[in-house]
Amino acid sequence: MKKVRKDVFVIRGRSSWLGLMAVLVLIVGSSPLQAQVGSPRGAVSVAGKISSVKGQELIVGARNGDVRVKTADKTIVRGEVPIKFSEISPGMYVGATAEKRPDGTFRASRLHVFSEDQRGTGEGHRPLSSAPQSGLTMTNANVETVEDTAVGDVKGRMLTLKYKGGEIKVLVPPDIPVVRRVLADQGWLKPGAEVFIQATQAADGSLSASQITVRASGTR
Repeated sequence: MKKVRKDVFVIRGRSSWLGLMAVLVLIVGSSPLQAQVGSPRGAVSVAGKISSVKGQELIVGARNGDVRVKTADKTIVRGEVPIKFSEISPGMYVGATAEKRPDGTFRASRLHVFSEDQRGTGEGHRPLSSAPQSGLTMTNANVETVEDTAVGDVKGRMLTLKYKGGEIKVLVPPDIPVVRRVLADQGWLKPGAEVFIQATQAADGSLSASQITVRASGTR
Protein backbone atom coordinates (compact mmCIF):
# COMPACT_ATOMS: atom_id res chain seq x y z
CA MET A 1 0.00 0.00 0.00
CA LYS A 2 1.32 3.41 -0.93
CA LYS A 3 2.04 5.86 1.82
CA VAL A 4 -0.16 8.94 1.76
CA ARG A 5 1.88 12.07 2.27
CA LYS A 6 0.84 14.76 4.73
CA ASP A 7 4.26 16.12 5.66
CA VAL A 8 4.27 19.76 4.68
CA PHE A 9 5.12 22.78 6.77
CA VAL A 10 2.75 25.74 6.58
CA ILE A 11 3.96 29.03 8.05
CA ARG A 12 1.28 30.45 10.35
CA GLY A 13 3.19 33.08 12.26
CA ARG A 14 6.47 34.91 12.47
CA SER A 15 8.22 34.30 15.75
CA SER A 16 8.65 30.55 16.28
CA TRP A 17 8.42 29.64 12.59
CA LEU A 18 11.15 31.78 11.09
CA GLY A 19 13.69 29.08 11.90
CA LEU A 20 11.87 26.72 9.55
CA MET A 21 12.26 28.92 6.47
CA ALA A 22 15.36 27.14 5.20
CA VAL A 23 13.70 23.78 5.75
CA LEU A 24 10.62 24.95 3.85
CA VAL A 25 12.74 25.83 0.83
CA LEU A 26 14.03 22.25 0.71
CA ILE A 27 10.57 20.78 1.16
CA VAL A 28 9.04 22.85 -1.63
CA GLY A 29 11.68 21.51 -3.97
CA SER A 30 11.05 17.86 -3.08
CA SER A 31 7.51 17.49 -1.79
CA PRO A 32 4.31 16.93 -3.77
CA LEU A 33 2.82 19.75 -1.68
CA GLN A 34 4.00 23.27 -2.41
CA ALA A 35 3.35 26.35 -0.30
CA GLN A 36 2.01 29.16 -2.45
CA VAL A 37 3.90 32.43 -2.26
CA GLY A 38 1.61 35.31 -1.34
CA SER A 39 -1.31 32.98 -0.66
CA PRO A 40 -3.55 32.97 2.41
CA ARG A 41 -2.24 31.32 5.54
CA GLY A 42 -2.38 27.51 5.25
CA ALA A 43 -2.66 27.47 1.43
CA VAL A 44 -0.78 24.79 -0.53
CA SER A 45 -0.88 23.44 -4.08
CA VAL A 46 -0.83 19.86 -5.32
CA ALA A 47 -0.11 18.72 -8.88
CA GLY A 48 -0.38 15.17 -10.13
CA LYS A 49 -2.66 12.43 -11.42
CA ILE A 50 -5.77 11.19 -9.61
CA SER A 51 -5.25 7.55 -8.65
CA SER A 52 -8.57 6.99 -6.85
CA VAL A 53 -11.82 8.73 -5.94
CA LYS A 54 -13.81 7.67 -2.87
CA GLY A 55 -16.83 9.86 -2.28
CA GLN A 56 -15.45 13.35 -1.71
CA GLU A 57 -11.87 12.26 -1.17
CA LEU A 58 -9.17 12.13 -3.84
CA ILE A 59 -5.85 10.33 -3.77
CA VAL A 60 -3.47 12.22 -6.05
CA GLY A 61 -0.23 10.65 -7.22
CA ALA A 62 2.23 13.54 -7.08
CA ARG A 63 5.91 13.54 -8.00
CA ASN A 64 7.17 12.16 -4.69
CA GLY A 65 4.20 10.38 -3.19
CA ASP A 66 0.44 10.13 -2.82
CA VAL A 67 -1.57 12.98 -1.35
CA ARG A 68 -5.06 12.74 0.15
CA VAL A 69 -7.33 15.71 -0.64
CA LYS A 70 -10.92 16.29 0.44
CA THR A 71 -13.44 18.01 -1.79
CA ALA A 72 -16.72 19.71 -0.90
CA ASP A 73 -19.79 21.08 -2.65
CA LYS A 74 -18.16 24.52 -2.63
CA THR A 75 -14.95 23.29 -4.31
CA ILE A 76 -14.59 25.05 -7.68
CA VAL A 77 -13.75 22.64 -10.50
CA ARG A 78 -12.49 23.82 -13.88
CA GLY A 79 -11.62 21.76 -16.92
CA GLU A 80 -9.24 22.50 -19.77
CA VAL A 81 -10.64 22.06 -23.27
CA PRO A 82 -8.37 22.13 -26.34
CA ILE A 83 -9.20 24.95 -28.75
CA LYS A 84 -8.06 25.71 -32.25
CA PHE A 85 -5.01 27.87 -32.83
CA SER A 86 -7.24 30.20 -34.88
CA GLU A 87 -9.55 30.84 -31.92
CA ILE A 88 -7.02 33.02 -30.08
CA SER A 89 -8.47 36.53 -30.16
CA PRO A 90 -8.14 40.00 -28.58
CA GLY A 91 -9.89 40.41 -25.24
CA MET A 92 -8.97 36.97 -23.92
CA TYR A 93 -7.21 36.75 -20.56
CA VAL A 94 -4.44 34.18 -20.97
CA GLY A 95 -1.49 32.53 -19.31
CA ALA A 96 1.53 32.05 -21.60
CA THR A 97 4.54 29.90 -20.80
CA ALA A 98 7.32 31.21 -23.01
CA GLU A 99 11.04 31.66 -23.63
CA LYS A 100 12.64 34.99 -24.46
CA ARG A 101 14.16 35.32 -27.93
CA PRO A 102 17.26 37.36 -28.89
CA ASP A 103 15.07 40.03 -30.51
CA GLY A 104 13.27 40.68 -27.22
CA THR A 105 10.06 38.89 -28.15
CA PHE A 106 8.95 35.60 -26.58
CA ARG A 107 8.07 32.22 -28.07
CA ALA A 108 5.28 30.34 -26.30
CA SER A 109 5.47 26.65 -25.43
CA ARG A 110 1.96 26.55 -23.92
CA LEU A 111 -1.01 28.89 -23.82
CA HIS A 112 -4.14 28.62 -21.71
CA VAL A 113 -7.17 30.89 -21.82
CA PHE A 114 -8.56 31.55 -18.36
CA SER A 115 -12.27 31.13 -17.69
CA GLU A 116 -14.00 34.50 -17.40
CA ASP A 117 -14.36 34.20 -13.60
CA GLN A 118 -10.54 33.97 -13.41
CA ARG A 119 -9.87 37.23 -15.26
CA GLY A 120 -7.08 39.09 -13.47
CA THR A 121 -5.69 35.98 -11.75
CA GLY A 122 -1.94 36.29 -11.10
CA GLU A 123 -1.63 39.20 -13.52
CA GLY A 124 1.97 39.96 -14.44
CA HIS A 125 5.18 38.68 -16.02
CA ARG A 126 7.63 36.54 -14.03
CA PRO A 127 9.96 33.49 -14.12
CA LEU A 128 8.07 30.19 -14.30
CA SER A 129 7.59 29.28 -10.63
CA SER A 130 7.70 25.51 -11.18
CA ALA A 131 11.07 25.78 -12.99
CA PRO A 132 12.71 29.12 -12.08
CA GLN A 133 16.14 28.10 -13.42
CA SER A 134 14.81 27.03 -16.82
CA GLY A 135 14.73 30.51 -18.33
CA LEU A 136 11.02 30.10 -19.07
CA THR A 137 8.56 32.79 -18.07
CA MET A 138 4.87 32.89 -17.19
CA THR A 139 2.77 35.86 -18.28
CA ASN A 140 -0.86 36.25 -17.19
CA ALA A 141 -2.29 39.12 -19.20
CA ASN A 142 -4.93 40.45 -21.55
CA VAL A 143 -4.55 39.84 -25.27
CA GLU A 144 -4.43 43.29 -26.82
CA THR A 145 -3.67 42.41 -30.44
CA VAL A 146 -3.29 39.27 -32.56
CA GLU A 147 -1.27 39.29 -35.78
CA ASP A 148 -0.61 36.40 -38.14
CA THR A 149 3.09 36.48 -38.88
CA ALA A 150 6.17 34.45 -39.73
CA VAL A 151 9.42 34.45 -37.78
CA GLY A 152 12.08 32.63 -39.71
CA ASP A 153 10.49 29.38 -40.87
CA VAL A 154 7.77 29.48 -38.18
CA LYS A 155 4.34 30.77 -39.13
CA GLY A 156 2.37 31.69 -36.06
CA ARG A 157 0.35 34.33 -34.28
CA MET A 158 2.08 37.24 -32.57
CA LEU A 159 0.18 38.28 -29.45
CA THR A 160 0.61 41.55 -27.62
CA LEU A 161 0.00 40.69 -23.97
CA LYS A 162 -0.68 43.66 -21.71
CA TYR A 163 -0.57 43.51 -17.93
CA LYS A 164 -0.32 46.07 -15.13
CA GLY A 165 3.08 47.68 -15.48
CA GLY A 166 4.01 46.46 -18.93
CA GLU A 167 3.46 44.37 -22.03
CA ILE A 168 5.30 41.76 -24.09
CA LYS A 169 4.99 40.23 -27.54
CA VAL A 170 4.64 36.46 -27.69
CA LEU A 171 4.85 34.29 -30.81
CA VAL A 172 2.45 31.35 -30.60
CA PRO A 173 3.48 28.55 -33.02
CA PRO A 174 0.65 26.46 -34.48
CA ASP A 175 1.84 23.20 -32.90
CA ILE A 176 1.79 24.06 -29.17
CA PRO A 177 -1.01 23.16 -26.71
CA VAL A 178 -3.71 25.84 -26.59
CA VAL A 179 -6.54 25.25 -24.13
CA ARG A 180 -9.48 27.12 -22.64
CA ARG A 181 -10.51 26.71 -19.01
CA VAL A 182 -14.22 26.21 -18.40
CA LEU A 183 -16.27 25.84 -15.26
CA ALA A 184 -16.91 22.14 -14.68
CA ASP A 185 -18.17 19.83 -11.93
CA GLN A 186 -16.88 16.95 -9.84
CA GLY A 187 -17.82 14.51 -12.59
CA TRP A 188 -14.50 15.53 -14.16
CA LEU A 189 -12.58 14.14 -11.18
CA LYS A 190 -11.81 10.62 -12.34
CA PRO A 191 -8.85 8.24 -11.92
CA GLY A 192 -6.19 9.08 -14.47
CA ALA A 193 -7.06 12.78 -14.70
CA GLU A 194 -4.14 15.21 -14.43
CA VAL A 195 -5.01 17.90 -11.89
CA PHE A 196 -3.68 21.05 -10.28
CA ILE A 197 -5.24 21.63 -6.87
CA GLN A 198 -5.30 24.69 -4.64
CA ALA A 199 -6.05 23.58 -1.10
CA THR A 200 -6.12 24.66 2.52
CA GLN A 201 -4.29 22.65 5.17
CA ALA A 202 -5.91 22.23 8.57
CA ALA A 203 -4.01 21.96 11.87
CA ASP A 204 -4.20 18.15 11.70
CA GLY A 205 -2.51 18.15 8.29
CA SER A 206 -5.62 17.31 6.25
CA LEU A 207 -6.13 19.10 2.94
CA SER A 208 -9.40 20.58 1.66
CA ALA A 209 -9.53 21.62 -2.00
CA SER A 210 -10.78 25.11 -2.79
CA GLN A 211 -10.10 24.96 -6.54
CA ILE A 212 -9.22 22.09 -8.89
CA THR A 213 -8.13 22.41 -12.52
CA VAL A 214 -8.37 19.24 -14.64
CA ARG A 215 -5.65 19.48 -17.26
CA ALA A 216 -6.36 18.72 -20.90
CA SER A 217 -5.12 15.28 -21.94
CA GLY A 218 -1.55 15.33 -23.17
CA THR A 219 -0.70 18.83 -21.91
CA ARG A 220 1.47 20.08 -19.06
